[in-house]
Amino acid sequence: MHRAGRPPLLGPAADALDPADLAVVAARTLTARLIADALAADSPLVPAGETRDAVTDRIAAALGAPPRGAERGLRSYLLRTAGGVASRAVERRRRALTEAAHPAAADILRYLSRGGAFREGLRTLVAGLEPPVAVIGHSLGGIIALDTLISVPLPQVGLLVTAGSQGPFLYESGALPSLEHPAPLPAHVPAWVNLYDPRDLLGYVGARLFPGRVTDIAVDSGQPFPAAHSAYWTNPAVYRHIVDHLP
Repeated sequence: MHRAGRPPLLGPAADALDPADLAVVAARTLTARLIADALAADSPLVPAGETRDAVTDRIAAALGAPPRGAERGLRSYLLRTAGGVASRAVERRRRALTEAAHPAAADILRYLSRGGAFREGLRTLVAGLEPPVAVIGHSLGGIIALDTLISVPLPQVGLLVTAGSQGPFLYESGALPSLEHPAPLPAHVPAWVNLYDPRDLLGYVGARLFPGRVTDIAVDSGQPFPAAHSAYWTNPAVYRHIVDHLP
């Protein structure tokens, strides 16, 4: 038996690990719990890896762990490498996860079945803005932005930026409403910068499908999937690339 609110494995873990390793385990567990809660709440602002690691290190230090990089034994080495091994295993199963395992899939399906109002809303918004306009969309927002800009010329828009976008995947699959594969991207679609994290299984590249029309840029959040899909907007590199391409 264990007291209410106390994890049943805490006692055995404390007996099995030395205090430094236990502090690291506790810090990583707490940080992982916070990130998991953010993902469960469908937050688009999951911290990038650098911030995650800094928070974890601060918590671990407060609990008595030595600074990062100090020797902490075989158990700590396994803890550091386990996340990377798991992430690589997930990447090998990309298609299955993309199609079935992420809640974003349901939102995309709803958009594909009745997305006209979203496209009309974006057209109306852009029409009231002075050029040059940059349209920036993440995940489903990137699909809506691309779909809208393909469907009708919007001369006010000088730049399209997508991050973690499934637009190229939908086009290649024949599911993008406004453009049937293998038709080329219409000439009126503005310059397109497509940001993707190599660990984000829901972020696809487009340059191969639209040669000369898409600039694919890799950004590394340092997070595994699915956190990588929600870590674009806490990654300073994302903003630098957007600023560099503004009209």
